[in-house]
Amino acid sequence: MKISIITPSFNSEEYILNNLKSVHLDQKGDFSVEQIIVDGGSKDKTIDIINTFRDSHKADIKLIVGKDKSMYDAINKGIKAMSGDIWACLNTDDEYNPEIFSVIVEEFRKNKDVDVIYGYIDNVDENGKFQYTSYLPQFDLDFLVLSRGCRCINQPSTFLKKTVVERVGYFDLTYRYASDYDYLIRVGNQCNVKRLNRSFTKFMVRGSSLSSGTGSKTTLEKEAETISKFYIDKYGIKPKNLYIQYLGFCLNHIRPNNLPYILKKLPKITILVLTLKIFRY
Repeated sequence: MKISIITPSFNSEEYILNNLKSVHLDQKGDFSVEQIIVDGGSKDKTIDIINTFRDSHKADIKLIVGKDKSMYDAINKGIKAMSGDIWACLNTDDEYNPEIFSVIVEEFRKNKDVDVIYGYIDNVDENGKFQYTSYLPQFDLDFLVLSRGCRCINQPSTFLKKTVVERVGYFDLTYRYASDYDYLIRVGNQCNVKRLNRSFTKFMVRGSSLSSGTGSKTTLEKEAETISKFYIDKYGIKPKNLYIQYLGFCLNHIRPNNLPYILKKLPKITILVLTLKIFRY
């Protein structure tokens, strides 16, 4: 079995080496790995670092360099260039946990009817220090659509069979910031999705990951709201109040490894839970 990792890149010299190591040096098992890096024309040392690593470790890395319309345009280029049986997307500042590929490959081999496998995410700060684990719930298409965000499945920890592309197609370039949300909804509607109780990925959190629920909406939030409303109509999903379901989602994160972060952010988390109008239709 072959795994294709698609990585959009631009001026990523600070993080790209750890990304490459996590894909090519920290994974062992009965499978092969290729990484398709689609670089938008980096002006720093990113490309030099990639080439040096590829030559030093004889890593299977395809480097595509050229301007793209967006990150999702770069991902689409990578999808078209991949040759693996299963694939995933990994941003340059994110990393896979050691030996997680062997776990994922084994699950796909045991479960022939499964099209998509995802797991938890370990969130780290810009220095790579652990903050908290996102304990994503079991897949629920209605919750995904109604919650206006990737709250039960997330791109950095999702692996898909190549055949998914044949059914679902490519990322929609209409959306500049939330096309992964749109894509995962389409995937969830057409594919058999399974969650594993394992952390797959280290995801770098930049700035505050919490919102007070006040102020103007970001472009990401506006796009997610547009996507949500579109699929509510298309799939005939009945709007409902998700507050109780989301409260359960939050309570599920109260685990020993998350307690230091929760205690530190408790005031903001409390406000978030009490004022989240986004989950009230």
